[in-house]
Amino acid sequence: MPEAFTQRWTFSQPSPLGDISSSVELTSQGLTFHSDAALDTGSHTVRWDAITQAATAVADMPGGKNGPDMPRWMPSRLEWLLIARTDGAALMRPLPDGDARDRLVAELRRRLGPRWVGEGLPLHAARRRLGLSSRGQTLKVALLVLAVLAILFGLLVLLALLASPVFMLPAASVVGGCCFQRGLAGLRDALQITNMPTARVTSAAMGLVELQGRAVTDAPCAAGASGRASVWWDVAVDAWESDAKGSDGGWRQLVARHGGRTDALVLQDATGRLPIWLRDADLLLQEHAWESGKDELPAAGRELLRAAGLAWDGARRLRVRERRMEAGGPLYVLGTLDEARHLDLASLDVRGFAGLARALRTGAWRSALVQRLPGVLRPPVMVTLAYLDMLFSLGRGGERASAPRDAAPPLGLDPAAVLVWKGRAGRPFIVSDQRETGALAQLRKRSLLLLAVGAGVMCWCLHELIQLF
Repeated sequence: MPEAFTQRWTFSQPSPLGDISSSVELTSQGLTFHSDAALDTGSHTVRWDAITQAATAVADMPGGKNGPDMPRWMPSRLEWLLIARTDGAALMRPLPDGDARDRLVAELRRRLGPRWVGEGLPLHAARRRLGLSSRGQTLKVALLVLAVLAILFGLLVLLALLASPVFMLPAASVVGGCCFQRGLAGLRDALQITNMPTARVTSAAMGLVELQGRAVTDAPCAAGASGRASVWWDVAVDAWESDAKGSDGGWRQLVARHGGRTDALVLQDATGRLPIWLRDADLLLQEHAWESGKDELPAAGRELLRAAGLAWDGARRLRVRERRMEAGGPLYVLGTLDEARHLDLASLDVRGFAGLARALRTGAWRSALVQRLPGVLRPPVMVTLAYLDMLFSLGRGGERASAPRDAAPPLGLDPAAVLVWKGRAGRPFIVSDQRETGALAQLRKRSLLLLAVGAGVMCWCLHELIQLF
C-alpha cells in the first residue's frame, strides 16, 4: 500500500500557444494531473488500482546541428508518461525536465512495481508494449489534416482579399501614419533630452528625471559573442544565402541565444544606486557585429558557433550580431522616478491598441484565441498556428521568451523604495547603453528614418488613390 503522504511536482513547458503550467501529484489514492493547456484544461485523477501498465515514451523532433533553430516550443526530444488503465482507456502526459523528471519516474517505478514496463521507449514501441490500440487514430489524423488545409486555404483567400486596394490603401495609410507619428514623438523626446538637466541618484526629484551612470548587477553573465560581463545579452547568427544564379541574396537568421535577467537592471552613479523597471522602455542599444572573412570573432562567439554546429572558417559567410547591457558599462535613463507604493500594478493590464500590441509581441493572443473557440475547432487551429510558427520562426527559436520591454513587475520592493519606470503621464522612457550624446544621436537618426518612411508610405497611398479615381 503506498504511503499516505502527498508528493507534488510542478513545472512549466513551452507550447505553440505559450508556456503551459502543469503538475503531477502522487497521493495514497493515485495520480492527479493538472494543466492549464488550452486543449486539456483541468485535473485528471487515476487510481493506483486502475493502472495496468505504465512507461515513459520518447520521440525525437526534427532539427539538429548546422541548421536553423527550431521554434522555442519544439525541443530536440519529447518525453511523455503513458498509462494504460483497466477500462481500456489510456493517458498520455508530458514529464518535467532534469532532476524533477528523475525523481518522479523513480517514485512511479517504486510504487507500480511490476506494472512499470520501462522508460525512454520509442513512442510506437511504448504504445505496442502497453497494448494501446491505434484504431480510429488514422481517421482522426486524416480529419485533422483536412481541417488544417481548409484553414490554410481560408487564410490564403483572406490574404488575397487584404491585398486588394480596398484594404491595402487604408492599412498602408495607418502604417505610414504610425511611422510618421512615432518619428515626431522621437524628435520630441530628443528635444526633451537636450533641455533636461542630468540629476544625481540621491538628489533626483520625483517625476521625469534624466540619469547617467553605470549598469550594475549582482550576477553578471558572459555575453554569448564578446564574452564581456553583462546584465543581459542577445546574440543572433545570420548566414548569407544567394539565389540560384548567385547574383543576389540576403542574410537569413539561423541561431538566436540570450542570457541574463531583464528584471535586474540597476543604475549606479557616484551617489548611489537606483533600480530601473524596463517595462515599455524604448531601448537604444548599440549592435556589435562580426562578419566572417572580415572580422576576428572572440573566443566566446566561436564557442557559441561550435555548439550550434557552425564554424567560423570562411567556408560559409556568417554574421554574428550582439546587443548587450554591459555590466559596469555606461547607462543613460530618461524616465519617471516614483515610489513603489504608487505603481498600482493591478492597473497596468493595458487594453486597447497598446494591449493588442503587447499580445501580438508576446504571443499571448494565440492562447486567448484558441480558448474562445468551440472545442471542435481548437485542435486544427492549434496545429495551424504551430505550422505557421514553425514556418516563419526558423532560426529564432533561441530568442528570449520575455523581452526587456515586457519585464514583469518588480517584487519585494519596500513601499517607500524609489525606482524609475514608464509612468502613466505619457512621458518618454528611454534606456541606452551609451552616454547622453550617443543616445541622442541614435534617437534622432531613428526618428528621421521613421519620418521619411511614414511620409513615403503616405505619399504612395495618395498617389494610388489618385490613380484609382
